[in-house]
Amino acid sequence: NDKQTVKVSEEVVSMIAAKAALRVPGVSRLSGEFADKVTRKFLGRDNIARGISISKEEEGLGIDIYLNVEIGAKIPDLAWEVQRSVKEAVETVTGLKVQMVNIHVEGVNLPKNVPQED
Repeated sequence: NDKQTVKVSEEVVSMIAAKAALRVPGVSRLSGEFADKVTRKFLGRDNIARGISISKEEEGLGIDIYLNVEIGAKIPDLAWEVQRSVKEAVETVTGLKVQMVNIHVEGVNLPKNVPQED
């Protein structure tokens, strides 16, 4: 009886979740000032998965996403779409069960295509 086990690292899950969240219209960027500083200090580079926290829950993974939204975004609708997109992407790519996706809106930014004044 050959049982094969595949383990997926939290970093891989974070990357998948980050990309899924960033595809949702109205998401400006992922945030996480502490994670940014740690990543830059120890790895010397930015990390696309900053603003993502993964935990193992009884019934699957818990994913917390810290993000900024564009001005004018309807936050409840955007949060719902990010939750759906992240859950679907992580479960499809990894085969792991996602129990919950929590959205934390930490700021508001101008839309990406609007020039910002200095």
